[in-house]
Amino acid sequence: MERTPTEHEKLLHDIDRMLSEAPDEATRAEIERLRERLNSPELRALARERERVAPRRARELVLEFHDPLLPMALTAGGCVVATAICLFAIVNGFDSPVASVGGTVLNLWAVAAIAGAFSVCFTALSFARSFSVRFDTTGMASRVMGSRWRDLRVGAMRWTQIRSLRERPDKRVLEVHAEGGEMLEIPMRVGNFPILAEHLTNMVRLYGDGLR
Repeated sequence: MERTPTEHEKLLHDIDRMLSEAPDEATRAEIERLRERLNSPELRALARERERVAPRRARELVLEFHDPLLPMALTAGGCVVATAICLFAIVNGFDSPVASVGGTVLNLWAVAAIAGAFSVCFTALSFARSFSVRFDTTGMASRVMGSRWRDLRVGAMRWTQIRSLRERPDKRVLEVHAEGGEMLEIPMRVGNFPILAEHLTNMVRLYGDGLR
């Protein structure tokens, strides 16, 4: 079975063809210099390395936006405070297992355990989301988790189907309209909404009818 030529070999073959079709000596000399540079040991090694790397599929490029279940400032702040209290209790617990705070005697190891549990809880809540939308090179898909946005229209839409956008400030929702009357709704409170909106606007410029 014949071996498939590499991209580097194809390029050298094209240069040989250009060399045979060169109209004059000056052009032939320039092509010869180009072939020598492309055929250098460094470039050949680089070409072999590139051939060994499997190309990434376009659909692997994915962006995800979501609406957190709780405000990000709350979960981040709660996690930081709880972790700080936990570390403080552990460090001081090695010197004395009890401490008096405002006249109340506290077991520092119990405080460390409770604060650590709160830290884990806030971390878990930071990953909880009530809505998410995923983008790839083909289109987008959205879904609702929980009851906050249960009335939103969610689903999948290809970029070639998108036609227009419409903001609903009263509902804090962005409507994405497709051909045939199909519509998806995206909460305007999702994280990094300006980036998401800019991307959708660019898709409307490419495939749609404009903004409403």
